[in-house]
Amino acid sequence: MKRIFGAMMASASLAALAACGGSDSTSPPPPPPPAPVASVTLAAASNVIEVGATTTLTATARDANDIALTGRTIMFTTSSAATATVSATGVVTAMAEGTVTMTATSEGKSANVVINVQPAAPAPVHAVAITPVNRLMQLGDTVTLTAVPLNAGGQPLTGRVVRWLSNAPAIVEIDHNTGKARALAAGNATITATSEGKVGAGSITVIVPVATVSINASADTIEAWESLPLSATTRAADNSMLVGRALRWTVSDTSIAVIDSMTGVLEGRDRGTVTVTATSEGKFGTMSKVVVIKYRSLSAATQHACNIASGGIAWCWGLNGRQGRVGLPTLADDSKSTVPVMVPGGHRFTQLATFGRTTCGIRTDGRAYCWGYNGWGTLGIVSSIGQSPTPVAVETGLRFKQISAGSDHVCAVGTDNRIFCWGNNQWGQFGAGNTVTSHIPTVTVAGEAFASVTTGNDFTCGVTMAGNGWCWGYDGAGQTGTGAPISNGNTTKLLPQTMTGAHRWAMLSASNQVTCGVTTAGAGYCWGNSTSGRLGSAGSATSTPRAISGAHNWRQISAGYAHTCGVTTQFDVYCWGSNANGQMGVSLQNGSPTPVRAGDIRASEVSAANVASGAGSYTCAISVDRLTTSCWGRNDVGQLGNGNTTSDVVRNITPSIVIGQRPL
Repeated sequence: MKRIFGAMMASASLAALAACGGSDSTSPPPPPPPAPVASVTLAAASNVIEVGATTTLTATARDANDIALTGRTIMFTTSSAATATVSATGVVTAMAEGTVTMTATSEGKSANVVINVQPAAPAPVHAVAITPVNRLMQLGDTVTLTAVPLNAGGQPLTGRVVRWLSNAPAIVEIDHNTGKARALAAGNATITATSEGKVGAGSITVIVPVATVSINASADTIEAWESLPLSATTRAADNSMLVGRALRWTVSDTSIAVIDSMTGVLEGRDRGTVTVTATSEGKFGTMSKVVVIKYRSLSAATQHACNIASGGIAWCWGLNGRQGRVGLPTLADDSKSTVPVMVPGGHRFTQLATFGRTTCGIRTDGRAYCWGYNGWGTLGIVSSIGQSPTPVAVETGLRFKQISAGSDHVCAVGTDNRIFCWGNNQWGQFGAGNTVTSHIPTVTVAGEAFASVTTGNDFTCGVTMAGNGWCWGYDGAGQTGTGAPISNGNTTKLLPQTMTGAHRWAMLSASNQVTCGVTTAGAGYCWGNSTSGRLGSAGSATSTPRAISGAHNWRQISAGYAHTCGVTTQFDVYCWGSNANGQMGVSLQNGSPTPVRAGDIRASEVSAANVASGAGSYTCAISVDRLTTSCWGRNDVGQLGNGNTTSDVVRNITPSIVIGQRPL
């Protein structure tokens, strides 16, 4: 019983201890609860702000003793977000003019502050811009000018007052308020626009209006593909000349001519007449221009002829044959064209040359092209083709300035003044010291600089830059002009030989065993085979240049197969030799060994037909004004280019105009 009671007492003691705090040690009392918010105070950094500006609110929570409390959450609200907004941190942003109440609330207590939002003060004018700065006005015109005030950022400002002023009111009068300006006299005036003390300036030039436009006199004609700069004069009502006026140019038919609308450079395109108009300030002047086509570089071959028209466009007519001589794709024995055919390929040539069945030309870029027969390699290409009706490039990187086609070989003068030849060389007509035929240009062995070259049946001659004559190749009839005895055999000169005599040559023309030339003084000479009177003088064959009969001064001579023709310095055409088909342009049945005037023909150049195979009994010439090409003589395959053919025995002594090659 004692143990049980003792245990009970111990338990009671423990319970008593637990009820008193658990242990004998002393603990601190718990912290008092936080003081409640009794009030809130609210103030603004500024109670008056402009639209777009901000101000910061300061709110403080306080207890009952008016002591500031920290760490309390404060919420901000606005009575009108349209007037001003407030952020969670109390930043107020003014949105629109008006009054707004801002409230700060913490634990149910709040305070208010009133913010007065006023309109934003206008930005000051930083500059004034007049547009455009420089203006052109005609006498009597009015215009309202524009000036824009700008802020410091260059942005336009509205609602600002601008005042205008002219420093020369006698020239330009301006309304001070509206900026309306009136041109009173010719001259210059400075115009200013002022706003809030800032000034913008511009200028007005007053000009007298154009009353008339006249295109200045120039040539009535222009050649196709030629450029002609035109100009026009503008005048005032009092007929005084006005300068610096803008002009715009037009033409009535752009298929005939085109014009640069700004510069007035006119370019012909095709034969015809166009009206050119120059316009300035609503006034205009007109002028008619005739576009013409001119012809040059005429060359008559065995049975076809070619020339170059304006723009470097090549035309050929006559027998096309199996070789494509005139550029027709149809190859046959009787293939021909009695009217000019544009040589295919779109090339622009500066010179053409043809003798027999091959034609060659030099393009404007100096490249040589050939078409027609390719026997012996006369096309100048490494190919076994027999012919090409389309021009093919001579296989070389060389550039040439003059070219001549012979019977079966071609020679050309390079831009370096050396002579190159290709084709048949069995008589040494290359002047290279051998008889090796070549399909590509082979240089002539001569230490001279050449100005021109001419090729005959099987020989070649050249004129040096100093006017000296050199020849090489076959010389059986003395056609090389060396003065050596005539052998009438297979005499050849494999290397260039200087011609006899102290002549200075302007040009040479080689043909079938005949050479003729014109000296720098205009004297004419021929040498070689005298058959049919081809030398133009009495006597037999000669290897020494012999003067042509008659006191003529010559511009040019063309030696043909059995006849020769030349043009005098007076542009008269004379011919001599055979006249079987009327190729001399006269009715003499048996021709003449001395020059005979070819009717009333006048020409700038003439070409007597040569022969590799066929007849070669016709002549072509270009008129003095180069607007017309005419031909006469044999016409059995259309070689006269007049749209017709005649029997091979008909004598056509009267020149006929090549179809399409005459002026309007």
